[in-house]
Amino acid sequence: MDTDQLLQSLGLSLGLSNLRFDTNGCARLAIDGAPALNMERDAVGGLHLYSVLGPLPPEGREELYAQLLQGNLFGTSTGGATLAIDELHAEIVLCSNVKAEQASAPEFAAHVEAFVAAAEDWQSRLGKPSADDHSAAMAVAPRMMDHFLRG
Repeated sequence: MDTDQLLQSLGLSLGLSNLRFDTNGCARLAIDGAPALNMERDAVGGLHLYSVLGPLPPEGREELYAQLLQGNLFGTSTGGATLAIDELHAEIVLCSNVKAEQASAPEFAAHVEAFVAAAEDWQSRLGKPSADDHSAAMAVAPRMMDHFLRG
């Protein structure tokens, strides 16, 4: 399958028949109680999945980094995804990549389900952002909503 077919099949399984990539090759799913799931095509026919888990705190980073590194060990507590830091946006991110040509629709749906579960788990472990953090994030939301290509 290609990335368009994978996204379309996911959309159909979720009852979202109009789920498509935008002109930048990006799509976003808002899932109740979970961090938004962002999907981007890559240059070689793959699909990047990522969710922002929360802001990077100004203090206590050494402990946070240790927690994230321990979580990455063998991928057992991340469903095979990777915990990362986006310094540019000062965010903690969970990310994964799917090789579209090697994935079937059911495999992709299972991957997305496991990814969302891991994102929910890690957002809970890290503590959901406070109302103040949410307000600050919403102040930059229009800029980020225009396109969410990382980097």
